[in-house]
Amino acid sequence: MKSPWDIRYANQEALYGKAPNAFFSHILPLYPCGTILLPCDGEGRNAIHAAKKGWDVHAFDGSQVGINTAQRWAAEANVAIQCEVSDAFDFAPKEQFDLVGLFYAHMPSERRRAFHHLAIQWLKPGGTLILEGFHTDQLHYQSGGPRNESMLFTPEMLAEDFKELLATQNEVVQVTLDEGPLHQGLASIVRYIGTK
Repeated sequence: MKSPWDIRYANQEALYGKAPNAFFSHILPLYPCGTILLPCDGEGRNAIHAAKKGWDVHAFDGSQVGINTAQRWAAEANVAIQCEVSDAFDFAPKEQFDLVGLFYAHMPSERRRAFHHLAIQWLKPGGTLILEGFHTDQLHYQSGGPRNESMLFTPEMLAEDFKELLATQNEVVQVTLDEGPLHQGLASIVRYIGTK
């Protein structure tokens, strides 16, 4: 049986656009190229961007349709990415990564903390985690994201989830999203950066 995300990606390509997340695109040049893991990367827009910039890219998503699109887009862009279909809780890499990027990887509250703990384990010592996701105030906007407050973020929540990391950024900002048909318009988001 196809997952809801398989159905979404099959019905319309580039649901979040083909360009990378703007925060990710802005932050990535500040770090020396190395290995990067992009969980829940959908159709691979962020993975392909990182590969174009010289990173050794690993990505996964729960949607086979999304991964198929990512592989096709990567071939069209003439870049190599390692991507696979996996549930976040089944993903078991044989290595740790210099950078882990979580972009709009929202989960029910009972799974969120365990997922964030896994993300810390995927980082090398000295590695950096970059996150952008919807703040709880996003319920007042129509620009995308879960309509369930328990799946949204606050800086306090992220500080607790990632208390093993040294945070260098953890703030709420208002932005105007322009990321495909599902992320459009004024939004309230949280941006977090922490180092292991």
